Amino acid sequence: MLLATKNVLKATVLATCLALTACRTAAPEATIADAQAAAPIATIPTQPNLKVAFIGDSGYLADFEAVLTLIKSEDADLVLHQGDFDYEFDAGGFFAKIDAILGPNFPYLASIGNHDIASWRAGCGDPDGCYAQLLKDRMARSGIVPDDPDLNDEMYAVTYQGLKMVFVGQERRAINTLYPRYLQSQLVDDSHIWKICSWHRNQKAMQLGGKSDEMGWAVYETCKNHGAIIATGHEHSYSRTKTLTNMRNQTVDTRQHPLTNGVPGNPNQLLVGPGQSFVFVSGLGGRTMREQERCLPFTYPYSGGPGCNYIWAKAYTSNQTDGIAKFGALFIVFNYHGDPTKAHGYFKTSEGEIIDEFDITATKPNT
Repeated sequence: MLLATKNVLKATVLATCLALTACRTAAPEATIADAQAAAPIATIPTQPNLKVAFIGDSGYLADFEAVLTLIKSEDADLVLHQGDFDYEFDAGGFFAKIDAILGPNFPYLASIGNHDIASWRAGCGDPDGCYAQLLKDRMARSGIVPDDPDLNDEMYAVTYQGLKMVFVGQERRAINTLYPRYLQSQLVDDSHIWKICSWHRNQKAMQLGGKSDEMGWAVYETCKNHGAIIATGHEHSYSRTKTLTNMRNQTVDTRQHPLTNGVPGNPNQLLVGPGQSFVFVSGLGGRTMREQERCLPFTYPYSGGPGCNYIWAKAYTSNQTDGIAKFGALFIVFNYHGDPTKAHGYFKTSEGEIIDEFDITATKPNT
């Protein structure tokens, strides 16, 4: 049953689990058929051609300003920032940059990153401001109402122009307990066609740099089971998977991506729906650009070895740019050209180069 508020859920889980080192929960790795059987019919569309920009790991210097200028020039309706803001705990200065380029009322939502922790909580005592408070104030100006006004626990959910978004944080004790249960409570009875799960950290197999297992598989499997797109940052590069049916085992949906000589093809046509989704890392918001350390070579189809399994559709790291740092944003347009079940994505650099382009179809149960 969907719990009324996250505070009830939080109190229940914390009382029974977080105090106990042995208490862990893992989302079932549901098959597509199982997930479809349990899913509500998704009927709520986004506004036509709703364009969302996804960035992370930005800093707040000139390269971040260039990315914000790109977002403005692309006429985005909303930004989702997957954590690590200015790296200086200067919440006021960070949001001032956004205000100067996008405007003080522009819808801008965010997940906490590991470099934001000290100044996240409302009432943090930082004279330069507290991210959660300024984020909440911005939501109020934008007409966005979170499920609970308390953002200090690093979790909240919102709906904007028909797009459902659920954000969780980076608290290690919560990754296999509180976070997946909160995601489940928000998604289990949700009837929006398009859903986003947003957080900062990664699992090693869900990024192409040097990050280790930091989020647990339960959050990934929970969102995949409900057909939610998984948006992350943390690693300073851009990467996108093909359609996956099992996150933990890096299993590509070979119905959507038929095998050719053992490699799942059709990399730029994705499906999301009960039991299937994809993951991206959009960590080129302006801070630095890092190397590809996993799933070599540096060219498609990358690696089919253990932990890679040909899941990657696109990699954009310093190895693909000859060591020259490039920054940009991933844009996804929902309800594309008037079809509520279609979306179109593209990653564009602040210099205007399109690096990745793909289409997404939202499936319905039993299709």
